[in-house]
Amino acid sequence: MRVTGPAPVIELRGATFGYGERAVVTDIDLTIRAGEVVLVLGPNGSGKSTIAKGLFGLTDLLAGEVDVFGMPRASFRDYPRLGYVPQRHTLASSVTVTVAEVVSSGRLSRQSWLGLATRADRAQVRRALELVGLADRASVDVGALSGGQQRRVLIARALAGEPDVLVMDEPTAGVDIANQHGLVEVLARLVAEGLTLVVVTHELAAFADLVTRVVVVDGGRIAFDGSRDEFVATGSEVLHDHDWHHHLDRPTRWSPVLSAEGPLSQGGSRS
Repeated sequence: MRVTGPAPVIELRGATFGYGERAVVTDIDLTIRAGEVVLVLGPNGSGKSTIAKGLFGLTDLLAGEVDVFGMPRASFRDYPRLGYVPQRHTLASSVTVTVAEVVSSGRLSRQSWLGLATRADRAQVRRALELVGLADRASVDVGALSGGQQRRVLIARALAGEPDVLVMDEPTAGVDIANQHGLVEVLARLVAEGLTLVVVTHELAAFADLVTRVVVVDGGRIAFDGSRDEFVATGSEVLHDHDWHHHLDRPTRWSPVLSAEGPLSQGGSRS
């Protein structure tokens, strides 16, 4: 997809990611620019999560190049600018840890080498908890939360670091419809403030009023990369050979017009 406008924040050029010597995704060219909301779709096993992990060095770069904020990923050190919500369905462990403690860990890269939390750190942790609707659960053991609430804790942890780019892998997994809408409204407000968002998801409908661009990964390669309206018009041709189950609303059921009462109407205009 050829795009002019804001500077790239992520660039993949001929990138091949995998584990050891086994390639999972091959020859990926992808440029994400500041302010975009990009949905990465694909059937199970297509490699979409592998691409997301590759941005953070969690999968091996077997070929090609990855730049983050104009710098080779291997040289990039300004970690707070890049946030990640992993595809993880539970935070339960044998060790008691509170919601606030988990979210506070998202501030560590912003703190001094002494690791002492400042008033600003504590304020940002509170804001992150408020954004995901868990301020009243701050002192609760994460093991006592539902799966959907634990997903929201992971999102709050990422937001606590105040990233410029947030990559989320299946953020709505285990989250009911009402809380999905609440989450998207929060993300819309952050996008209006300048956040760039990359979402690996099956829940296309949940992000319909927010997404600006769709990337479809199939068989380890990019099968489609275009605007939301282009996907609405032609995406069914990309997807028709796959069984996407009930997780994904078909493009033919997806209105190409932004809802006047959608999340963006509550968060202000995008900058």
